[in-house]
Amino acid sequence: PALHDPFAGGGSIPLEAQRLGLEAYASDLNPVAVLINKAMIEIPPKFAGQPPVNPESRKKLGASGSWKGAQGLAEDVRYYGKWMREEAEKRIGHLYPPIEITAEMAKERPDLKPLVGQKLTVIAWLWARTVKSPNPAFSHIDVPLASTFILSSKEGKEAYVQPVIEGDQYRFTVKVGKPPVGAKEGTKLARGANFRCLLSGSPIEPKYIYAEALAKRMSSRLMAVVAEGSKGRIYLAPTSEIEAVATKAEPTWQPELKMPDNPRWFSPPLYGLITYGDLFTPRQLVALTTFSDLVSEAREQIQRDAPAVGVIDDGKGIDSGGNGAKAYAEAVSVYLAFALDRCADFSNAVTRWVPGNQKVMNLFGKQAIPMTWDFPEAAILAKTVGGFVPASEYIANCIQKLSPAADGFTYQIDAQSQSISHLKFVSTDPPYYDNIGYADLSDFFYVWLRRALKPIFPSLFSTLAVPKADE
Repeated sequence: PALHDPFAGGGSIPLEAQRLGLEAYASDLNPVAVLINKAMIEIPPKFAGQPPVNPESRKKLGASGSWKGAQGLAEDVRYYGKWMREEAEKRIGHLYPPIEITAEMAKERPDLKPLVGQKLTVIAWLWARTVKSPNPAFSHIDVPLASTFILSSKEGKEAYVQPVIEGDQYRFTVKVGKPPVGAKEGTKLARGANFRCLLSGSPIEPKYIYAEALAKRMSSRLMAVVAEGSKGRIYLAPTSEIEAVATKAEPTWQPELKMPDNPRWFSPPLYGLITYGDLFTPRQLVALTTFSDLVSEAREQIQRDAPAVGVIDDGKGIDSGGNGAKAYAEAVSVYLAFALDRCADFSNAVTRWVPGNQKVMNLFGKQAIPMTWDFPEAAILAKTVGGFVPASEYIANCIQKLSPAADGFTYQIDAQSQSISHLKFVSTDPPYYDNIGYADLSDFFYVWLRRALKPIFPSLFSTLAVPKADE
C-alpha cells in the first residue's frame, strides 16, 4: 500500500514508510522541506545499485555488482566534495593562512616553545563585537562586548583571553592555566545586552547598544586564534597581520532577503543585522559563495565523468524524471548543496564557541536565530567542525543509511488543495501553527540552496523567500 504525508516537513514519516517497503509520498509547501524529502525518498531509489562515476571510488569495489543501495551515490558525494574543497583552496586559500609559532610568541608562553617554527592550521578565529565607549573620556575607542573571556574550561587545559589596558588603548593576550576571577563573565554585567566599558568600567546599557548598532557603528575585534596542534587545541593571541587577512575578503554576492521583524525568533534585526546576508562576515560570504559556485561546477564535472563509465547522457534533468548522466549529476549536486548549507550553519557570525568541548557550535541550537556578542569564525577549508569536507562526509554517511527499497515521490503543494492522498494511507505530524517559525527560519538555508540549485528546480526556487502558509 502507498502512504502519504501531506505535511512532510523533515520527512521522517515518509522515510520510515519507505523503510517498511511501502511506496512513499511526501508533500509540503516549504521548498526546503520538499528538497529534503526528494533527497531522502525520491533520489536514492532512482540510482539504487549504481556504481559511482568518479574514477577513484570505482577502483575500490569495481565497476558493477559490488555497489549496493545508495553506496555509489554516497561515494560520489565524498569524492566531489573533496574535489570542491581542493578547488576552493586554489581560489580562497589566501584568506585562510596557517599561523607560524615564533620565538616572540613563546617568550611569555612556555607551552609554545616546542612549537616554535611550526606552521599550524587555524580552525577558528574568535571575535567580539564592539561599540564606542559611552564614557566621554573613551568615546573614541571601540570597546568589546564579550560574554566571556574563557577559551577552554577543560581541566588541565584551561586557557583564557586577558585584556591588557595601555593608557586609553587595549590589546588582547592569551594565557593558559586557571583563569582569574571575572574572566568567565567577560565584559558582561547581566543578561541580555548589558555590558561594561573595558577601559572605564562604565555600564553599557541595552538602549545604547541598540542605538549604536542601528546607526551601523557596531564593529568587531579579534580576541584570539584557535589552531590545531598535535595534542589538541592551541590558543594564540591575535596580531594585526592575522586580523588584516580577514579584511581582505571582498564578497561579490550576499543574500539580500530581509529577516522578519519578529524578536520572538529573530534577535539580530534589533541590532542592525537586517538581512540574512548580514549574518555573515565578509570572509564567510566569499567562502560560501565560492562553494556555491563550485556546486554548479561539480555538477558539470559529474555530467562529463558519467558517460565515460557507461551512464547514458539523455540530456534529461532530474526534475523532468530523468535518470541518465544529467539527472545523476544534478542528484549529486543536491547533496553537495546540503553540505554547503551545513557549512552555512557553522560559518556565520551568530555561532558560539563552547569552552567545554572547545569547538564551534552551529547557529541552530534551537529553532530561532539569536544574537551573539562574541562568535567564532570557522575555517571552512579545515578538516574540523565547520569544514566543507567534514560536512560532505556527514551527508554521504547519511545517504548510505538510506534504504531505497521502495519508490518515493515528493511534491510541493498546499495540503488543502492536493489530491495525492486519494486511495492512500495518510499519516502526518500536523503543523504547529505559530509555535515555530519554520518558513522564516528555512529562509536562512533557502537563500543558499536557491543560488546553487535554481537551474535544476526552477519552480521550487521561483521566489526569493520560502512560501508562507497564509500566502
